[in-house]
Amino acid sequence: MSGGRPPSPGPRPAVLAALLLALVVGAALAPGCSQKTATPLETGRAKLTFWNTMGVMESEVLPGLIKTFMDQNPDIQVIVEKVSFYDARLKFEQGMKAGVAPDVFRTDRFWLSDFVRAGLLEELDPGDLTEDLEDLVPFTRQVVTIDGKVWGLPQSVDCLALFYNKTHLKDANVTPPADFDAFREAARTLTDAGKGRYGFFLNPDAWWFEPVLFSFGGRYFDNTGGLVFSSDQTLKAIQFLLDLKETEKAVPPVNLRSNAYDLMMQSFRSGQVSMIVNGPWAIRPILSGPAFKDRSDALGVAEMPQGPAGRFTSIGVQCMTIPKGGKHKAAAVRFLRYLCSKEVESSLSKTNYGIPARKSLFADPELKNDPFLRPFILQLQTGNPIDSHLQTSRFYQAVTEALMKILNGDLPPRDALKDLETAWKAAP
Repeated sequence: MSGGRPPSPGPRPAVLAALLLALVVGAALAPGCSQKTATPLETGRAKLTFWNTMGVMESEVLPGLIKTFMDQNPDIQVIVEKVSFYDARLKFEQGMKAGVAPDVFRTDRFWLSDFVRAGLLEELDPGDLTEDLEDLVPFTRQVVTIDGKVWGLPQSVDCLALFYNKTHLKDANVTPPADFDAFREAARTLTDAGKGRYGFFLNPDAWWFEPVLFSFGGRYFDNTGGLVFSSDQTLKAIQFLLDLKETEKAVPPVNLRSNAYDLMMQSFRSGQVSMIVNGPWAIRPILSGPAFKDRSDALGVAEMPQGPAGRFTSIGVQCMTIPKGGKHKAAAVRFLRYLCSKEVESSLSKTNYGIPARKSLFADPELKNDPFLRPFILQLQTGNPIDSHLQTSRFYQAVTEALMKILNGDLPPRDALKDLETAWKAAP
């Protein structure tokens, strides 16, 4: 699939220039995986298995990248196994128990700390990765550094922002909402149930809820690690979403218990919904939808609205890690560094609108001038790093289950939050 992008607009705003300058200042250009400094391997050709959880478009360019690596490293053979992102964690944990695991594993940020605590990953020598680590977006380095030790290299970073249909907003005389009061008004104004059009689609997932939660002052844990999710601020954030659905009737009346993400994407791509919240990976699929296929200029992307406590987003990081006990660690480290090199991250970013983890790449004109990706780069600066190693995938699943019960009317908010807190505290 082509990695081409829509034509870039004119000169970038001064605020973005300042942001990107701040990101890259002092950063040395990473040299990638130089053969001159490669760690010698044991006798014979090392055979590595790589479990890949990338999306379809990224995976399509991967074979060429792997071939380049093997051409440059004839002493290493790489076998790629595609693993569904949603099945990868369980498959990995079961594989480690059974002694059947990959040599390199693409690991989500929220799995990493659990894997480290369980002793499933190899610690990396930061002295071998100095140039790689110095070029990282600061938050991504925090993600892979646990207890002062380095457990992987980040390959990409992403966050959530607001997508909107420019045509819908123009016809309704609505501007992209800067705060949640304006968002509620915009969602109501954009809704016309008679035409089957709604202002917003609500994805009842914890990661999508997080920007609203933080913006209303809610938190998951306090400074000691104690759960403080069932707060008045959390209830206000939930009530904001309930009001959009029940009071303003600005959300499609669909079952949110399953396939909500797919329904959200379908409704926005088709023009049935005017605004959604999603990540940069959604840009290309949206542009191929009926509402945008012939006019990419109808797609708008903006930073998340601001709430009483500020403006926030959720941040995701995909990391390359080495499972414990592999036979070819030196070869795995060499391959891991290649997968996280400037060349590979640049190629993947331009294929799938991903955001690279290397800050030096933000100087690439094709990335920094992109009209769709630029708001995400700005949005990254409002991410919330608090409790970055406490927010595990297990906790996100518990929050998602509670949100589904609340937003589908199965339980009142206070009851659902009480049940979540009781279950969480009782869990081993």
